[in-house]
Amino acid sequence: MRKLALLILFCILSELGLYLQAQPLVEIYLNSRGSESRGPAFKSVEELHEVLVLDQAKTPSFRVVKQFNAQGKVVSEIKYNSAGGVQNEVRWEYNINGYPIRKTTHQFINYKGWVNEEITLKYNDTTGYLNEINKSVESKIINTALVSCDSTGRIVEVRVFNEKGELSGIDRLIYVPANNLIRVLSYKANDQFVMATAYPLDPDKPEPKSTLKREFNSHGDVILELLPGSKIGQGYYYEYSYDTFGNWTEKLTYQCTVTPNGNVKDKKLEHRITRKIVY
Repeated sequence: MRKLALLILFCILSELGLYLQAQPLVEIYLNSRGSESRGPAFKSVEELHEVLVLDQAKTPSFRVVKQFNAQGKVVSEIKYNSAGGVQNEVRWEYNINGYPIRKTTHQFINYKGWVNEEITLKYNDTTGYLNEINKSVESKIINTALVSCDSTGRIVEVRVFNEKGELSGIDRLIYVPANNLIRVLSYKANDQFVMATAYPLDPDKPEPKSTLKREFNSHGDVILELLPGSKIGQGYYYEYSYDTFGNWTEKLTYQCTVTPNGNVKDKKLEHRITRKIVY
């Protein structure tokens, strides 16, 4: 049953990808601030994802190929299935200051066919601060977000409206420098709390705390996650191989049990990602 569930999860993630997002609309901006490389800027990265827990003659897999600009910002990401067919394609555009201005997604969804999504970001002509985000599906605007910033340019609130112009949600941002944390609190239009999402205040520093108990290695990569609410100490353990610049080239994911004193046991290899990096 667990293997069947993992296969179903793998298929869902492979097919839905970025189309069904539960994350705040402002995430595209918050995730664009740091470099993905710990050394020279990436030119391209090719990732091979493999599910290893399933007892099958052929290992389920897919590839992700990313291209970067001279500043190390990702400009395209194409996902291929195991047969080499394109599952989705994402492209980014940036302004002269390196901030994102457009993200387009072209993706095949079962029972829908090919779906096109576009997110555009607008900035104040005087201050340069982000002030509006629009999300469209098949050229029809489905969300407009009005962004409020403080005098330093930090985003403090995002009010999201639907295609009818009705307020559908509010995101409020809280900054905690001591924990290197930006916490996005999402609410419905009636101010009912929905969820909280955490982002690093400085992407080049260690990740902020989360609801997961985590341990990190000397490279700053997570090596152990204890799932919240797990009565038997269930978690995930990660192993990495690195190149000379400190960027990982292989990542192994194990399901494991974590004892009360923090020891890891019963590791079962489930997933492998290998990366080919060009600088």
